[in-house]
Amino acid sequence: MKSAGIALSLATAGLAAPTAASSWSGWKGVKNLFVLGDSYSQIGFDVTGTQPNTANPFGNPTFPGWTSSNGPNWVGFLTSTYNTSFIKTYNVAYGGATVDSALVAPYASTVLSLKNQTQDQFVPTYGSHPTATPWTSADSLFAFFIGINDVGNSWWFDNATVLYDQIFSVYDGLLEQTYQTGARNFLFLSVPPVNLAPLTLGNGDYAVENEGKMIGVWNDKLTNLTKTFGTKHTDTKLMIHDTFGVFNDVINDPSAYEQTKGLKNTTGYCEAYKDGTTTWYTKDPSCTYAVNEYLWLNELHPTFPMHNATAASIVKFLDTQ
Repeated sequence: MKSAGIALSLATAGLAAPTAASSWSGWKGVKNLFVLGDSYSQIGFDVTGTQPNTANPFGNPTFPGWTSSNGPNWVGFLTSTYNTSFIKTYNVAYGGATVDSALVAPYASTVLSLKNQTQDQFVPTYGSHPTATPWTSADSLFAFFIGINDVGNSWWFDNATVLYDQIFSVYDGLLEQTYQTGARNFLFLSVPPVNLAPLTLGNGDYAVENEGKMIGVWNDKLTNLTKTFGTKHTDTKLMIHDTFGVFNDVINDPSAYEQTKGLKNTTGYCEAYKDGTTTWYTKDPSCTYAVNEYLWLNELHPTFPMHNATAASIVKFLDTQ
C-alpha cells in the first residue's frame, strides 16, 4: 500500500497548539534551504567557496554535485525540480556522518559529524545572517537527515538504546544552537529501512531483524525529540517526513511512486555500478539492468529515482503543513 508521505508535525505528534505564532508559510514560502546530514544528502558543498546564487542555487559544485545516488539526490530534486520559487540551498551534509563522532565513530576520522556541521560550518558561516546570506526565520527551512550511520555502526551494541539517549541529548543541543541563530522551521527525515539494503541483507536474518528494531527505536526517539523541543520553543514548526514509509513502499512495490516505477531490482545491486557510472542511465553488459533500474547503487546507497520519489513525497507532505 502506498504511503501517504504524511508524518509527524507538532499536531500529529500529540502536542498542544503552539502558544506563539509560527513563521512557517509553507513550502511556497521557502527561499533558503539549509541541509545537514550524511551521504544521502551530501553534494560536496564547500562553505568557503561560491555561495548559492541565481546561476547556481547550490553555489558549488555544479549540479547535481558529488552525490551518492549516481545523479541528483533528494536535496537536488527539492531545489531544482519540486521548488515553487527560487531556492538557495546551503548543504553542509557530509558522507559518513553520525550525530557526534565521540559517541558513534564514523568510518573515518575526517568525517564531519552533525555536531561539526552545526558548530564549525553553519553557525560561524551563516548563524549571524551575513549580508551575503540574508536569510530570515520566515523564509528558511532547516532539513536534518541523520541517523543511518549512527544505527548502522551501533545497532548490535548491548547498550544501544542508552547510547541513543546520549546521542539525542547532543542532537537536542545542536537544534538549540540553530534555534538561537533564528532557525524556526525544521524538517526531519526519518531513518529509512536500510536494514533492507544489500549490506544488511548479506549479513542474514538476524542482522535484518535487529537493525530494523533499532531503526524503529531511533525514529521513535526522533518523534520524542520534536515533542520536547516544540514544548520548549512554541514558535517553531517541527515536521518529520515519513522517509521510512516511502522507502518501504518502493522496496515492496516500485510502482507505488511514479518516479520509481521503472525500478526492476529492489534488493541487490550490480558490482559494475557501485562506484558510479559515466551517465545516469548507463547499461553495463555485465549487469542485468541499467543502473537507474536498480534501487541500490551499491551496498547502502539508493540510486536517484529513489531520491526523486523521496523529494516528491516531501513536497506533498510540506504542502499539508
